[in-house]
Amino acid sequence: MLKWLPVVEPSLCDGCGACVEACSPQCLEVVGGVAVLMAPDLCGSEEHCIEPCPTTAIRMEWVKAKGNMQVGRWL
Repeated sequence: MLKWLPVVEPSLCDGCGACVEACSPQCLEVVGGVAVLMAPDLCGSEEHCIEPCPTTAIRMEWVKAKGNMQVGRWL
């Protein structure tokens, strides 16, 4: 199954944490200076993490995932 999830481009991420603050389900964390989607199953696919990113390091993509199909957008 595919789920609409944020994908972080590590080479563009400056680790500022703006996306982490914007993520209400707390799916993102800054690890080693880069934002990482730590809990894709909890992601509501709401795209709130994209706009606050000052370096445009985050984009949404359909990604192979497993989990609770009641959370977020699935194909």
